[in-house]
Amino acid sequence: MRIVVVNNKRLASTVEMGQRLAQALVAMGIEVLIDSSSAVITALPFEAMIVLGGDGTMIRTARQYADRDVPVLGVNMGTVGFLSNIRAEELDQYLERFVQGDFGLEERMLQEVSLHQDGTLIGSLLSLNEVSIKSQGSRIITVAVKVDGHHHGLYRGDGVIIATPSGSTAYSLSCGGPIIDPALDAFALTPITSYQLNKRPLVIAAAKHIEIDPFDGEQYHIAVDGQVTRAISGDCSIHVRKADHRLRLAIMKPRHFFETIMERLQRDS
Repeated sequence: MRIVVVNNKRLASTVEMGQRLAQALVAMGIEVLIDSSSAVITALPFEAMIVLGGDGTMIRTARQYADRDVPVLGVNMGTVGFLSNIRAEELDQYLERFVQGDFGLEERMLQEVSLHQDGTLIGSLLSLNEVSIKSQGSRIITVAVKVDGHHHGLYRGDGVIIATPSGSTAYSLSCGGPIIDPALDAFALTPITSYQLNKRPLVIAAAKHIEIDPFDGEQYHIAVDGQVTRAISGDCSIHVRKADHRLRLAIMKPRHFFETIMERLQRDS
């Protein structure tokens, strides 16, 4: 059996924990590969992943490895930790069970974000949380929104966010978007400080295709999960669809989404 251990090279505690975890797994007869943000493991097959860190590390892992469709155990060594199931001090307690496959699975929807220029695909990424479209400067921008090819209207303001249920508790929430149960497959379309009072957040079925078209030839940038950014011009459009792959979170102990929401959000207040 081969397991990938992911840590955050900017957090020494996760690097040290990764080394100790690798030693424990090797002693159990497991082959270990370590990803510490400096490289992506693409060539070798593996059966499971353990992610050490906060939600940011898990989001990167989902974007880079979701197409492997393997169970991922999140170990919270960050702050909020919505996507983690156990804390660092609990890892020894649950490690053997995880290796033996004694856990539940919680699947999270991902979205595929693709960028088109003059009708030609020029790039795409998977996203666990959201894609945001904003001005490169401080000016109000205008974007046209289409849902399944039908014009929904123009949005004027600082931009828009398209979030998954996982991302509904992140940037979208801070902009007034709804919290969506991750058991659902849906998009949240949330304006960022809208200039129009009639433009409110929308929940859109994940079977539908969303297209965002910049307006008036202004300069914009997009941010995928807050981690990958790109400047775009008015001749580009952003397309968002439900991805074919899902993040498969390993669940070692029961958790209830709305209780977790209250606990984690109040912790930071």
